[in-house]
Amino acid sequence: MLKMLIVEDERWEREGLAIFLDWESLGISVVETASDGIEGMDKALEMKPDIIITDIQMPGRSGIEMAKLIMEQLRDVRIVVLTGYDDFEYAREALRFGAVDYVLKPVGEEEMLSTMLKVVQSCKEIRTKQREQELLLLEKDAVHQISLRQRVMDLLLGRGDEEAKRETISELRSSGYLEEEAFSVWICSQPVNSLMLDTQQMEQLAGRILGRQVLVYSVGQGEQVSFTLLIPLQHAETGEQAQLAGKLLQVLNLSVAGRAESAQEKEGPDRWTLGTGSSVEQLEFIYESFRDAQNTFNYAVFNDLYGVITADEEQFARKQFSLGSEVFTSHFRELAKRLRYDLGSGKPGGPVMDELFSCLAVHPGAGRSYIASLLSGVIESCSSIAMPAAKTATAAATDHMEALLACKQLKEMRTYTAEVMDEMARLPEEKRNRKDDYLINRVIVLIEEQYGNQDLSLAYLAGEVFVSPNHLGMIFKKKTGKTPSEYIQEFRLQQAEEMLRTTKQRISVVAEQIGIPNASYFGLLYKQVYGMTPGEYREFVQR
Repeated sequence: MLKMLIVEDERWEREGLAIFLDWESLGISVVETASDGIEGMDKALEMKPDIIITDIQMPGRSGIEMAKLIMEQLRDVRIVVLTGYDDFEYAREALRFGAVDYVLKPVGEEEMLSTMLKVVQSCKEIRTKQREQELLLLEKDAVHQISLRQRVMDLLLGRGDEEAKRETISELRSSGYLEEEAFSVWICSQPVNSLMLDTQQMEQLAGRILGRQVLVYSVGQGEQVSFTLLIPLQHAETGEQAQLAGKLLQVLNLSVAGRAESAQEKEGPDRWTLGTGSSVEQLEFIYESFRDAQNTFNYAVFNDLYGVITADEEQFARKQFSLGSEVFTSHFRELAKRLRYDLGSGKPGGPVMDELFSCLAVHPGAGRSYIASLLSGVIESCSSIAMPAAKTATAAATDHMEALLACKQLKEMRTYTAEVMDEMARLPEEKRNRKDDYLINRVIVLIEEQYGNQDLSLAYLAGEVFVSPNHLGMIFKKKTGKTPSEYIQEFRLQQAEEMLRTTKQRISVVAEQIGIPNASYFGLLYKQVYGMTPGEYREFVQR
């Protein structure tokens, strides 16, 4: 909506113009008045109207003088001059310096409406043009910011030639980003349940909290985003980065959604993680700070650390590990042997796995790559027990190493290693089960083929499949729910029942053909199962 100022020294004329037309229907929502050119000038500079309707002849300062002064400061204001026939030359002068139009007194409704429609349309065109220019400037600025951030990332990575680096540094300085005496790089990531910030929001927040211009580069999207901050420092602040970063994280931690406790009370995954780099005095060496910040941030994420972690802490952890690496390696190898032994003997490997990862957790300076190589070696060693022919050793080791290096945290490596070990623990059992299934199927085929053999027994069958009678008896009972002798007897009687029902062979012949030459014993067994003697059964089915 538009704003309009009416400047008229005659009260009745002024008040009449304020209600002369339905201004709001024309798109004019604010209508104010002034009683002369001096007041009109002051009000115009205060309210910045889109339209001014002014009389020419007024005490103190004429409408023409006022209009000229206003247009020097408000170039887009549209001015309509009210003039009588005697002042027509003044109106023509107003048109020359930029007034939109004039209206002759006494003012007629149709003439005023026609003039104001043109003026309002002109104002709308001016606003449209202003919005287009603003959007163009915003787009150009956004493109410039994206380009600048990309060139800053090249600077952080040490990419590009010396001339390109000098140009980027020069532009940063001219943009006011880097006016301090030293510089550092910070990298941070937000917890899952915090309010999601974009690059610009992080830049504004960090700048406000730290009291300086900060350039931010983001990687990833949504919950996976991490921010790289280029921080200008004073010399006195180079040793106080942890305190500065703590101020920022205190505010960021308060943004975690749905939490009532203070930032200091937040623990674990509800807190931000921020790694600081070392400070440098020359921007040409900012890549060193970026490298330190990356190492520190990755160290914090891998070891599930939260809050501010400094480059000194990460470097101290690596140094401590280096000093005790021999003891660590010896202990780790012993645990790996125990894990391999448990796998080979069919024992659950959980307790040893717990001990192994507890050992890794208390040595955070070991580093992700080294731990990945150790665990890959453990998996490869154990796989020789579980699946020696599944893959070539080199291919299997490469796959596991890549998978472990893809893990960002130690707990992810544990999950992966545990899953692989569980799978390997199942393989020997599955192999044994498949072997047992094959063995039982082979024995059943032998029984069905040789049920008429009087020597058919557990010992005979064990000899045929090259296992001990005890082992065969155990696995046969486990798989079928019957002993081999019970299965043989049941199958023989089934065959006898079919013969008695479908043939006229003598009962003694039937008994001999199923491997039970003693006819009396055969009759006893048959009655136990079918409730009648073989002779009675034959009479029953032949009726």
